[in-house]
Amino acid sequence: MVMWKAKKCPKCGGDMYVDVDEDIWFDHCLQCGYMRTLTQVLCNKCGELVTVNTEENNKSYNCEHCGNNAELCRSAR
Repeated sequence: MVMWKAKKCPKCGGDMYVDVDEDIWFDHCLQCGYMRTLTQVLCNKCGELVTVNTEENNKSYNCEHCGNNAELCRSAR
């Protein structure tokens, strides 16, 4: 499942979607092709914005609000 972000592209105002390539998560604009690396995601337990740990290919996050620890993986998109 792909996550869409309607009208969120900072370059053209187009629709963006979250994608992953070689363990790098990024936003990608469908209209103009603009891309940016994701450094924050929403916690899948409480919905708060958390920072992604990208050290040593360990793509995970620790939510300070609810204590949830989760890894980002291709099947999560």
